[in-house]
Amino acid sequence: MADDTVALLGQVGIANAGFFGYSMGGGIALQIAIERPELVRKLVLAAVAYKAEGAYPGTSDSVEDINPEMMAATPFGEAYSRMAPNPDDWPRLLKKVGEWGRNFQNWPPEAVQSIKAPAFLVFGDSDVVRPEHAVEVFRLLGGGVAGDLVGLPRSRLAILPGTTHITLVHRADWLLSMVTEFLDGPMPEGQLME
Repeated sequence: MADDTVALLGQVGIANAGFFGYSMGGGIALQIAIERPELVRKLVLAAVAYKAEGAYPGTSDSVEDINPEMMAATPFGEAYSRMAPNPDDWPRLLKKVGEWGRNFQNWPPEAVQSIKAPAFLVFGDSDVVRPEHAVEVFRLLGGGVAGDLVGLPRSRLAILPGTTHITLVHRADWLLSMVTEFLDGPMPEGQLME
């Protein structure tokens, strides 16, 4: 999917962009930032783990167990039904999501640490991604410093209260101002793209 996204950017002539990825989409954005850093101006990762152990135990089992009927009435199923060119492909998509869950490949911490693009990380306080993992990713991306003493890092972290992995999509009112300000704001010093 990362390769498909990169190919699409090439087709439409986008050489450098801000990426927002939620859940599996966050994994796609993370992969692009690792493999094709020149394409990534800024990176927003919502509810994404870079390793399987970053999620609570049993999470991958629940991804494997999803079925079309169970997911049809969710915001994801309803959106797919409205927007997909072939809504009848819903079961096929969910099968691929299950395969992704079974075959998830961890990224090495050094690969995540190699990302130089400014990053904004967003998680729910009751997400499937453990809060300590959220902090771990934040630190790998340059966060977790005393900003008053050394300046703000290139990365940001938001933990949304009363928010699960699924309900994060209902927090657009909270996220809009934070994400827009991050993406539209100036690049941190030393991070200007050519």
